[in-house]
Amino acid sequence: MKTIENNSVILVDPDQEKEIIVKLLLEINAFASIKTAEILTTLNKTTQYRERRAGRFPKLYSLTHHGRRKAYRIQELRDWIENPDNYQPTS
Repeated sequence: MKTIENNSVILVDPDQEKEIIVKLLLEINAFASIKTAEILTTLNKTTQYRERRAGRFPKLYSLTHHGRRKAYRIQELRDWIENPDNYQPTS
């Protein structure tokens, strides 16, 4: 990774920025919106729902107290993308 230190701020090479962000998001197991999951998996939200109900797609997590905002764990989406036919959701 090519970096430049400037006044205690590390600047990442723009060509490597996407790769670094993806690794960081996976490392912290961040959340991804339903819309982001549509882009990553090419499944629309109706198909995601159907596959989730059948136990063949990652579960949604509530991000708010009332459960109105939901998202997927990035690592679970990655596991599904790597092997959709044999995916087993986590408990």
